[in-house]
Amino acid sequence: MRNLIAILMTLTLATVMACSHKQESAPEKPMSAKDTVFGDDIRALEKAKGVQDTLNKDKANTDKAIDSATESSNNSAADDSKLPVSTD
Repeated sequence: MRNLIAILMTLTLATVMACSHKQESAPEKPMSAKDTVFGDDIRALEKAKGVQDTLNKDKANTDKAIDSATESSNNSAADDSKLPVSTD
């Protein structure tokens, strides 16, 4: 009888030890922010930044065009000042 109890306790202990062994798994990749509830907001923000970049480029091109037009206007005004003025 003692042998049977010893065998049962040994088997029970072995079963508990086998089942409680924690298996190591590969670490999970962190979830990207776009896959969370904030995904729509993040995409909207990225789109707004793209629009702002486009507007900034267009503004820079417009500023260059205005500067070149202003410079040519100033140059022609400077050329007009060299012309003789009649005092009649």
